[in-house]
Amino acid sequence: MEDPIAKIKQAVEQGKPVIIRLYALLGKTEEELNTVITGILLKYNRTDLLGTVYTAVKELAMNGAKANIKRILFQEKGIDINDQKAYEQGMKSFRQILTEEFINTYAQKACERNLYVDVRFDYNADRLIVEVTNNSPLTVEEDARIREKFKYSLKYESIADFYMEMADNTEGAGMGITLIMMLLKAEGIDPHMFTIRSDYKTKTVAKLEIPLSPDYKTSRERFEEARGNQ
Repeated sequence: MEDPIAKIKQAVEQGKPVIIRLYALLGKTEEELNTVITGILLKYNRTDLLGTVYTAVKELAMNGAKANIKRILFQEKGIDINDQKAYEQGMKSFRQILTEEFINTYAQKACERNLYVDVRFDYNADRLIVEVTNNSPLTVEEDARIREKFKYSLKYESIADFYMEMADNTEGAGMGITLIMMLLKAEGIDPHMFTIRSDYKTKTVAKLEIPLSPDYKTSRERFEEARGNQ
């Protein structure tokens, strides 16, 4: 069997898109993600972005896997994900049992049920686009909570400001979303280049659009230009 790390390196050398499928964020998967991100940023002389991109992608991959695992646990316990009170109680239990052993066990269950996370890297000299797709859709209520977290996170200028305000409220504070947005801001990247969307039926997609060239115009900038020219 071909070494996956060697396969990833070869794909990056050839400029081909790379997709990594995972069921939980295990050591092997972290190595694969690190290999592809490092390879792409080395290729375009942007290793200054390594910490930001790796941290953001790792966070999104982990969240996608947790979302799938949460669905399995809720099904096993008969928790109605659309019942707000039951959902909150289920989430409380979920956080308490989220150990490495639990994740490993449920990653196997996710694999058996074909609940996966695909991390797709599409890149060139101008930009890196990462899409993290898990095949557990959001509910309308979950989507609304995420929108609120995005909106809430925009008011912070740095992760330090966020930690200072949330020091006494660490429960469900939207840390992952805020962390990613603060990392992007620190690199001078518009935090709107980070999005999460769901079709409410089959999947949830988190997307990062990272400029690698100073001349690159983001999708948001192109949209604004097109709207201004109408």
